[in-house]
Amino acid sequence: MSISNKFFCKKCKDNSGNEFNSNPACDSVMLLSGSECLEYDPNKKNEIIEEINDTWRDVHGDKMGDSNYLNSATLKFSNGKIIHKGETLEDAPYDEEIRKVYDSSNNTATWEFKDSDNEWKNFITDYFYVKESLKRNRKKLMKENMDRIPQMIDDKLREFNFYTVDPKKGKQKISFTDDDRELMKNNFVDMSEKYPEDIAFIRSVVSCRDIDDKTNEPFVRLGSYRDSSNINLPFSKRVNGLEKVLDGGINYFTIMNNPGPDNRDFKIVPGDRIKDVDFDEETKEMMSQPQPQQPMKREEPFEEVMKNKERKGLASLMEKGELSNDFTRPQKKIIEKLKREGYLFKQPVDEGGYKKMRVKSKEFTEAFEVWKKS
Repeated sequence: MSISNKFFCKKCKDNSGNEFNSNPACDSVMLLSGSECLEYDPNKKNEIIEEINDTWRDVHGDKMGDSNYLNSATLKFSNGKIIHKGETLEDAPYDEEIRKVYDSSNNTATWEFKDSDNEWKNFITDYFYVKESLKRNRKKLMKENMDRIPQMIDDKLREFNFYTVDPKKGKQKISFTDDDRELMKNNFVDMSEKYPEDIAFIRSVVSCRDIDDKTNEPFVRLGSYRDSSNINLPFSKRVNGLEKVLDGGINYFTIMNNPGPDNRDFKIVPGDRIKDVDFDEETKEMMSQPQPQQPMKREEPFEEVMKNKERKGLASLMEKGELSNDFTRPQKKIIEKLKREGYLFKQPVDEGGYKKMRVKSKEFTEAFEVWKKS
């Protein structure tokens, strides 16, 4: 491995508590058991990056991707400490400290990082596998989100109605095909990066149909939803002083094209702005039908909801060995930590050689069992 016994500090402290400023003797002081660097030298940033990257190449070889290497953007100095830009499952950056330590028992130096559980781990070996695990989990999360989109679209199409407008035939309710739904799914993936869910859904619906050549407006001109629907739009009833836009408990919004070649460039405005064209008879009849009454659901206490989610997550973990989205983020951290330390959540077929233990934590409402080789 390429980790040298050279240190990069401006000030250090030996195992007797004596402080030294950077000088030729500083490295020899750091090699004393128990010595520590008090202030790393920011002028040595490139040397630190080069040393860590060289060591990563030695250890991981072809497994290393470009994104795993350190660079000037991922490393900074703060109050004498070396700070590395870490990662989380949600791709949210957070700062983690790294340091170089020396083990006098075998005359080796090691780079360490402080993980999200505030524990020091080997930066060269553990961090690479943390990143690989994050990549796998992100792919899984992305797949789960993609898998839920078709069902979400079907649910939304039951809550929303969309209409096209023909000056002669009137406003007509649109029925969507399977091909339309597939386009909506692809559109929604793009739209959801910019807009809230309901706005992204409306835009994905409008964009799945083209511009009407006769009017130079989108084919989808009008939308509606009932008061009782679980819809969250930014122009709901009292926003910006707007009056309620109601007609028998139905809210309308109009799609208005912005001039230009892009059929995704349109506005969603509250209310039915196409007053000069009436709904056709079939659509009127459909709209006059009473909305099916949903049975009242008894609202469970929050604590009971979380407890049930926790039980469901643990059952899935013990059955499949996989983390589900039923766990909170702190719970996931604890489970990942136990996994890294070799604990099993599924009962071994042969329990011989395994020790069964109960895990208790303030993050879980109930204790649960794990197994580890004894």
